Amino acid sequence: MRGRRRLRAIRAGLWGIGGLLLLHVFLPRAYTQTLLEHHFRVDAESEVWAELWARVPKANWGERGREAAVITILLDGQYHQDVILFAGETPFRYSFHLGRVRPGTHTVRALWNRARSAPHAAAPLIESFTLHVVDRTDPEFLALAHAPVLYARPNSIGRFTDIPLLMWYEVTRERQTLTIRYSVIFSNEDGGTETNALMARWGRATDIEWVYEVTVTPEGRVLDARYQGTRHRTLRFRGQREDDHPLLMVVSDNNNFSDRGRSSMRFVLRPIPFDTSVVAREELMDQHPWTYRIMTEELRREGKVGTRLRVGQQILDPRRYLYIEIESEQRDAGVSLAVKRAGDRQWYTSDLGLAYFKLERSGFLRTTIPLPEGTTMPQIERVLLRCDALFDPRAQRADERWARAGCFIRGVRKMFLLDSDFRPGPSLPIRTNPIHLQVGDMLEVWP
Repeated sequence: MRGRRRLRAIRAGLWGIGGLLLLHVFLPRAYTQTLLEHHFRVDAESEVWAELWARVPKANWGERGREAAVITILLDGQYHQDVILFAGETPFRYSFHLGRVRPGTHTVRALWNRARSAPHAAAPLIESFTLHVVDRTDPEFLALAHAPVLYARPNSIGRFTDIPLLMWYEVTRERQTLTIRYSVIFSNEDGGTETNALMARWGRATDIEWVYEVTVTPEGRVLDARYQGTRHRTLRFRGQREDDHPLLMVVSDNNNFSDRGRSSMRFVLRPIPFDTSVVAREELMDQHPWTYRIMTEELRREGKVGTRLRVGQQILDPRRYLYIEIESEQRDAGVSLAVKRAGDRQWYTSDLGLAYFKLERSGFLRTTIPLPEGTTMPQIERVLLRCDALFDPRAQRADERWARAGCFIRGVRKMFLLDSDFRPGPSLPIRTNPIHLQVGDMLEVWP
């Protein structure tokens, strides 16, 4: 009611690093509310990251006007970042990075940012808050110390689109140096590859981009730094840093970056270690299946999910797709897969009959095959893999290219459906030996 002050008590009693966690919501509706105030102390220069368990009544990422609440994080009274609480009414653990802190006592505050939140999402409820201090003696220190800060793409602010969900890093060790590469999974991409091409060529409709790569000495001195610029160019980083953290801004609708410019909203994700030398990048989504749900809810809200396929932006419900990961090397060729169900004479393909939808890259690759609603894994009767040429046979020396073209299939790693809660189900127990295919060859990989 207008003019009345509402008091909402949230049970506390949790202890953090060197201080009591205080949770309170008490300000009038017209103002931003303080949700959390936490004091902590560190004895040595450290990187600090946080875990926040929270839920948002009446919020739903898939509904316009209810997408999420936003909390603004202050560190020692200064704006540090925003955290979008995208998981809705279900309690969820959000991890974010507070960066470098000096010895002494510090204060973290979390404010409900009404202006940035969806209009029909209620005040967030914080259930617990934990800080993790990583000093220079910890093996994870360097990876945390150089993690990038991402400023939001200006045309995404307030639209709850293309948000960063996860950041990971990989470390390559040489004799006297370490190279750390950071990548991000975004909830979708508003530009670039069409949605059904994403499903065919990448096996998901999230957007996965490498962001920043830095080479350092074992002590952390920067020797070289690069980032992914627009049009996927690798550029030398010449921008500003906060301590060792590079400041980057998302500047394109397909989520590429610039080391210049700022926006009114930024994200500082806690990077986690992940090794893509033995699996596809999408394996990280399998390990965090909530990413499939957020992906789907955003697609549905943006009108990109329908009851039938359309070339362009419309796909079926992602739970109607068979997800397949292979390891393969191509030369002037592309791979596609096809599935036949028991009792069904029709074959269903990953490339939808389009050469552009074939897998022409090499390495660990994901694709998907759209299937009739209600299909279960026991109904998968046969799976074929096909290798096709990707060049114009009328071109000069086409016969020489055709003779060299082919696909080296190292293996089919996994094949699964998502369950009703968007969790990857059990994979078919596929076992294939490495094999070279010429263009035009087909290989049965199941049964």
